[in-house]
Amino acid sequence: MNPLVKRIFDVLFALALIFLFISWLLPLLWALNLFAGSRPLFFSHQREGKDRKLFWCYKFRTFPKNAAHPRPGEPITTPIPWLGNFLRSSGIDELPQALNILKGEMSVVGPRPHLPEYNAHYQNVVGQEEMDKRHNTLPGLTGLAQIRGHRGDTPNNASIYNRISSDIEYINRQSLLLDFEIIFISFWMLIQAVARQIFN
Repeated sequence: MNPLVKRIFDVLFALALIFLFISWLLPLLWALNLFAGSRPLFFSHQREGKDRKLFWCYKFRTFPKNAAHPRPGEPITTPIPWLGNFLRSSGIDELPQALNILKGEMSVVGPRPHLPEYNAHYQNVVGQEEMDKRHNTLPGLTGLAQIRGHRGDTPNNASIYNRISSDIEYINRQSLLLDFEIIFISFWMLIQAVARQIFN
């Protein structure tokens, strides 16, 4: 895919995301977060991007403040507030990464950015060559691995292989048409996840 075309699309999509969704979602979540008593609303930590460069990745906070992030392969044991659980389960917690896209640190579609310790663990499983391929492009807000169900925790080596192989497949196949397909499926999955959280 032409890098300039992808960059223009990324900027336009991120701006649309901010004006059409985040603009009204932000005050709503701020009020709910205030009510839930789980301030602050935002959270950022360093993740590895293209060429393994570190950047601050933005999210809506889902874990309690100062809670330790689980180590690779370990289940989440920290109690998650109801609002955090809703944001995490639906994927809405990732929307602030529209700012990372505008800054050129991320793309709309690409391999998800991982914490450095997670990448080190994954590299021990799949090898350095595969992980180097994965970091040949900007990380994404969503990706081929995510629409195939390989998001969140990776409790075993098979789940790691599935995620990394899907990421590399995307890099080999990437096109604007594939990006549109992934975005459409991601949006539909988000709607389904929100519906499950509300009606279940």
